[in-house]
Amino acid sequence: MNNLLFQKFRNELNERRYSGPEGTTEFKKLSPKMKSAVRTVYTLINKASDPLVGKIDGIIKTAANKHNVSIEKIEDYFDNELIK
Repeated sequence: MNNLLFQKFRNELNERRYSGPEGTTEFKKLSPKMKSAVRTVYTLINKASDPLVGKIDGIIKTAANKHNVSIEKIEDYFDNELIK
């Protein structure tokens, strides 16, 4: 099921891009390290050229490595964000 939700996130990225989730409830629940990782994901998404869908996995991996957090935690955040 989580994979299905993550696929929905990937599809929505092609539809819209925005500066980030700072005002959302799920974002406010994150640790400072995770907030930085999520911000990095959005920054890299905004810098990426189209087609974006094929680049999401690499973007998340880059942000996870940079901030020393697990890829799964970032994916779980986006899954939770989409559920709300």
